[in-house]
Amino acid sequence: MKKYFIIAVAALVALAACSKSEIDPSAQKDRAIKFTAVAGKATKAPIESAYYPTDIPFGVYCYALTSGTWASNSASGQLYMDNETVSYNTTVDANGIYATATTYYWPLSGSLTFIGYSPKNTTGTVAYNNSAKVLTVTDFTVNSSAAAQQDLMWSTTQADCTDSSTGDKGNYLSASDDTQSINKGVNMVFHHALSQVKFNVKKAAGLDDYTITVNAISFHAKNTGTLTVTADSPSWGTTADYLTGTAAFDYVAGTGLSVVAPNNSAANFAAFGVANMPIPQALTAGDQTFTVTYSLAKGSVNLGQKTTDPVDLLGNTVTAWAPNTIYNYNIVIDLKKIYFNPTIETWATPEQSQQIDVQ
Repeated sequence: MKKYFIIAVAALVALAACSKSEIDPSAQKDRAIKFTAVAGKATKAPIESAYYPTDIPFGVYCYALTSGTWASNSASGQLYMDNETVSYNTTVDANGIYATATTYYWPLSGSLTFIGYSPKNTTGTVAYNNSAKVLTVTDFTVNSSAAAQQDLMWSTTQADCTDSSTGDKGNYLSASDDTQSINKGVNMVFHHALSQVKFNVKKAAGLDDYTITVNAISFHAKNTGTLTVTADSPSWGTTADYLTGTAAFDYVAGTGLSVVAPNNSAANFAAFGVANMPIPQALTAGDQTFTVTYSLAKGSVNLGQKTTDPVDLLGNTVTAWAPNTIYNYNIVIDLKKIYFNPTIETWATPEQSQQIDVQ
């Protein structure tokens, strides 16, 4: 069987903007700290909206500085919020705000610096070192079910914030739709720490009379590692293998995709299953692979099912998966054509002779 793999890569660029908090001018005594959460463009399942969802709490560290800036004096920061949970709340404000369960208030002098990550219930162990300005998520593990995977994110450091700061204000997510509304809160801009891998399939040209049904795609990669965010720059440590012994790891969710569309353009690739979010990692031959299980029919004739040999995801243009990047693997399924090899049996030798008398 011939298999062709076309790789398309699209980077989701997260816009990082540091914004300070806002005080309601009609209630100057209200010094409670609120947040605005923004997803850095496209947790379970990838977040595709630019607005942070209301059903995923995130974690926050906050440090107070009496003098100086975070850039030059972070080691003197006093821990004010120690990995607090921030959730969407309509009790404090009917319009909805993001806030901690315990109310925190702005200091009377100095500044606050905020560092966040999402989701709060991440599978890894989270810690922050203010002297080194390093956020770590140790032993983060990708769920074996694509639909249950967490979209791990880290936030741009929101440094030197005060309750009287002016300038751009963050927007919060409306409870009813993805529209921006009232300016309110410290602007937490999140960035995707993982990659996205998607599989799309189509038939090769000339197979319009054949029905090809993709039953499964099994995806093998590494799924456990440590995220380190230093100076708002992410990197990943050593990752562990998905495989246990020699058992295949069925990573892509989705079954029974019938590939029957015309096959004369790239637009006819059909998405199989849902997006997967593996840990960013270097690709090496024989390590990150996938197999395709599919069945074949022509009219009412069932022509069987097969699983391909493992195929490397390492390519000429893609040698590693990067954070905050989508990789589309477009798979063309072709079939072995039936040819004929005609031969003719030679005349028997020796020749047979018989004499026949006639009158």
